[in-house]
Amino acid sequence: MHKKSVVRVKSSLKVTLLYVLFGSLWVILSDRFIDRVNLTDVISVNSSKGLFYVVITAFILYFCLKRLKKALLESEERYRVLVEHSPEPIVVHSDGIIIFINPAGARVLGANSPEELIGQSVMTFVHPDFVEITLKRIRQIIEDKQPTEPMDQKFLRLDQQVIDVDVREVPIVFLGEPAVQLLCRDITEHKRAQCMLEMREQSYKSLVEHNPDAIFTMDLKGNVLSVNAATEKITGYTEEECTQHTFQPFHVPSDQEKACQLFVKAMQGESNNTEITLMHKEGNQIELNLKMVPIYINDKIDGVYGIAKDITERKRTEELLLKSEKLSIVGQLAAGVAHEIRNPLTSLRGFVQLLQSKVENYPYYFQIMLSELDRINDIVSEFMVIAKPQVINFEMRDVGKILQDVISLLQTQAILNNVQIHTEILTEIPFIKCEENQLKQVFINILKNAIEAMPDGGNVIIELKSDDDNVQIRFIDDGCGISEERLAALGEPFYTTKEKGTGLGLMVCHKIIEAHRGCLKIESEVEQGTTVHVYLPLDEESSVRKT
Repeated sequence: MHKKSVVRVKSSLKVTLLYVLFGSLWVILSDRFIDRVNLTDVISVNSSKGLFYVVITAFILYFCLKRLKKALLESEERYRVLVEHSPEPIVVHSDGIIIFINPAGARVLGANSPEELIGQSVMTFVHPDFVEITLKRIRQIIEDKQPTEPMDQKFLRLDQQVIDVDVREVPIVFLGEPAVQLLCRDITEHKRAQCMLEMREQSYKSLVEHNPDAIFTMDLKGNVLSVNAATEKITGYTEEECTQHTFQPFHVPSDQEKACQLFVKAMQGESNNTEITLMHKEGNQIELNLKMVPIYINDKIDGVYGIAKDITERKRTEELLLKSEKLSIVGQLAAGVAHEIRNPLTSLRGFVQLLQSKVENYPYYFQIMLSELDRINDIVSEFMVIAKPQVINFEMRDVGKILQDVISLLQTQAILNNVQIHTEILTEIPFIKCEENQLKQVFINILKNAIEAMPDGGNVIIELKSDDDNVQIRFIDDGCGISEERLAALGEPFYTTKEKGTGLGLMVCHKIIEAHRGCLKIESEVEQGTTVHVYLPLDEESSVRKT
């Protein structure tokens, strides 16, 4: 109950009690006075006493009624002013007919004045989708005599424009008759703003969730709060695994400081990017372009967004392009030089052999000269392979037999270096379509490298097996191994780990295997040895002919 109403009730109760007390005292005291005085005309005195009491009572009653009427008029005026000047629509209806509406209500429903709407059915302005529930709420309020809970529904204006309204029904007595008062609030703009906000949130969520780049959010301490699906795909970690750490442990140790500096700059309001290496859950490294941008909330930095793009393939493509450019340069060099070198070599070798037959005192020196001339000729031959594509005649051949021929050829060199060669054929090997001499060149190069990597002796294991798609050959040695930095550069022209090497051997091997639509991979660890994988695809005829 309102505070003023409580005060008014207390005041009325106080007046009533005083009136009862005064009346009782008047009756008792006046009767005793008459008895003591022993007046002869008692009837006349009693009549005068009663008349006086009636006059006093009438005066008090008149005063109270006048005050009550004044309070009532003031209350009605306050209510009228409050209702008419209320910014919220107020509608009163009886039996579904509008009997009162304030100006705000008229404006919301599209009328120029409240008089235009008096007498119309309130259901005219209820959207068809809400007619049934509105009738149910009206019946409920008539039966229960209790206000209903607020509900969002739609109204139709006079111009048939649909508006969103928050409505609550309250039972009242209007002009002495029971009626229902609608307390309304136009929430059309609020709904529109809410809808726009939801659309923006959905748009942002769609942008993040379906973005091919990894997007993750971090708090002010660098803790990962959320990640999108691309983050899980690129890193291999689930969202639960990512959000249990800061962003730092996922980077390789050498890049953690770089990523930390990027985060600090983002916390200072700067947006920067850098290239870093990330450790995938499966252990392999991923190259990323990482950008960090600050998250502003109420003009204050509340966190950091991380946006990472997987550039592993791009890096690999750049490396391949670089190698291709080197090969192109080597090819141009070989085309211009190889022919000019080979002709003088032929003359020099011929004259050395002639002198060797004439001079008997220096056979050792002549042999060294011939050996070095042959080595120059071999290098020129490798140049020619690079410079001029060779015509390849593919035929069905037995890879196992080709390997045995190569092993027989290098067995003497292996024995001289105290190296044991072991062959393991793990499955039945089908014939493959290949150029035999070129494969021999590849196998000789790989096997010679393995023998030379073990100057103090050791073992070379050659594994041969096949599956439904490929024939797989593995050359495994327990030599000195190759460091990770050098391993990445193997196969590039003029890059070699040997004192007298040219760096062209492995490059030629790669070209031959690629011409056979195969793949050559090298794995190595320092002091742990090296493994060379050669994959050669099977042809349709391969499944028919077996060894």
